[in-house]
Amino acid sequence: MDRISDLPDEILHHIGSFLSAKEAAFATLLSKRWRSLFTIIPNLHFSGSLTRAAGGRFKDFADRVLALPVSSRVRTFSLKCKHVARYEDLINRCLRHVLNRGVLVLELHIKVPRKRHCYYSLPCDVLTCKTVSTMKLGPGFVIEALPADVFLPALKSLVLDSVRFFAFDGRCSFNTLLSQSPVLEELVMDGIEFERWKWCSTVSSTTLKRLTIRRREWFSYDETDEENIRVDSRCLTHEFDNVSFHTPALTYLEYSDYVPKEYLTVNLDSLVEANLNLWVDEEGVWRPYHATTFNPMTLINGLKHVAILSLTSEAVEMFDVLNESIPMFVMVSQLSLGLSEGCWFSLTNVIKKFPNLKTLIIEGSVHYDYSEYSCLLSSPVEVLKINEYYGSKNELEQTKHFLGKLPCLELVEVCAQATSSEAKLQIMAELLMIPRASSKCKIQVKFFQ
Repeated sequence: MDRISDLPDEILHHIGSFLSAKEAAFATLLSKRWRSLFTIIPNLHFSGSLTRAAGGRFKDFADRVLALPVSSRVRTFSLKCKHVARYEDLINRCLRHVLNRGVLVLELHIKVPRKRHCYYSLPCDVLTCKTVSTMKLGPGFVIEALPADVFLPALKSLVLDSVRFFAFDGRCSFNTLLSQSPVLEELVMDGIEFERWKWCSTVSSTTLKRLTIRRREWFSYDETDEENIRVDSRCLTHEFDNVSFHTPALTYLEYSDYVPKEYLTVNLDSLVEANLNLWVDEEGVWRPYHATTFNPMTLINGLKHVAILSLTSEAVEMFDVLNESIPMFVMVSQLSLGLSEGCWFSLTNVIKKFPNLKTLIIEGSVHYDYSEYSCLLSSPVEVLKINEYYGSKNELEQTKHFLGKLPCLELVEVCAQATSSEAKLQIMAELLMIPRASSKCKIQVKFFQ
């Protein structure tokens, strides 16, 4: 006997809310009664203005959402608009309605003006949803005191765009949110400026596998924002003392921000791939005195298990300035370097730190700085990729150094740009004519527009 079918409608709908859209579709084939209970709505999406002239369109959308029957199930709810205070109650009513209908993907892009005391406060119901697995929030949201029953048992991916958190009674809302997301695997933090995070500067999660921290504001803030100040190396004082990462399961890290005075705790024991873009001032230039003011060594030492590492030009200079303290990265097999014209001189000190390197990727234009790069003579690099080549004489001279010194080189991939067939033929001819230290070395040239 089928005991499930005898249950009340509200209990059946609650059970159905935990099914994926595909599972719910299959379930409707088992019983005619279930067809009305498991009505699946794949997407509810609104993108547009909430001005008085265009507000009617949003009201029509909201009316459709609020008219959804209790039996319906929403897979994805996406709302993109500029924040308007008079519509906040209607927005929140729509949110609560879809949250009660087993939503799996929730995307709220409600842009808030950067003015003092102007923000959108997220309804507590969002942070107690039992079904949402992917959540994208921002920009300009404020998450205040969390509900006592905050719990997101299905949340695997969380994207935060310029979201602010408050702390109450010594508890950081951000840390509490992470701790109450027991299956969280991916965290993206866009527009995050840790020196302004007076409430918390720690990312802690034992389940997190992918972490992306991307800074947007490297220079000045909006002058109309009374709470914002110009950020440079002189402003990173006590409010930016430290940052910590307790993420023992993390396998991927993309980290773009200013360097704090120190990293108190760094647990990155499972990290496989890291992409670093670290600055100490607005110019992004590491100078000798920075080594005594800003200390990134706890973070750098925490990268000991990394196999794939990417460094922007700012991070390359950091490695060069701190050369004596930088450890040997024996696990790194692939290294990507963003080398601007001013930091090619750093290459020698950096390459020495990767004794088992197999693939070297050069991002940015190739520049010749008259260095001999004797370190290349003992390098085990087998694959060299040059991702931006224009065929100048200086680029050719620099490329000759690599091919003429790397003894284990097997493949060189050059991504070049040329405006005519003649220019393409010339670039290919010049590259193919370069003497090579390795008899196994082959050259492949691809052209981009």
